Amino acid sequence: MKSDIAAAVLLERIVRDSYGSKRSSEIQPLQWSILRFLQQAQDGGSNLSTITQHLGLTLSPVSRAVQTLCKRGLVSKRVNPKNAREVIVTLTEDGVDTLAEDPLLNIARGLRRLPEGQRAQFIRAIRDLAGCDQLRRATLRSRDRSAG
Repeated sequence: MKSDIAAAVLLERIVRDSYGSKRSSEIQPLQWSILRFLQQAQDGGSNLSTITQHLGLTLSPVSRAVQTLCKRGLVSKRVNPKNAREVIVTLTEDGVDTLAEDPLLNIARGLRRLPEGQRAQFIRAIRDLAGCDQLRRATLRSRDRSAG
């Protein structure tokens, strides 16, 4: 049990430390997540609902983060020509360039240095953990809906 907690703390520290500075002038973890998501959806951008759903968050923090990214010139917003009530968010060229500095790239480089078998085992374990967490969150959301 203690070793499980120690491993979880170490994992948390690796990710937290990868982000370096926490000053408000820096890109925050949620903002990095949005940039990464938009990079995958780059063909036409994405609406706020899709970003929110992908991140498993509510609209308010995602909307604030997108607004900050927009002010910094890393994303742009435009009205969806097919639905005037919907805003499409896309990466700007500066946003694409900024992703080259993504803090998680350091973790990925560290993973690439592991022996193949160890790396594959770690990736399987992380995916299993993520699946367990997604199941737990889905169960909690379902319970919250039925209680409300």
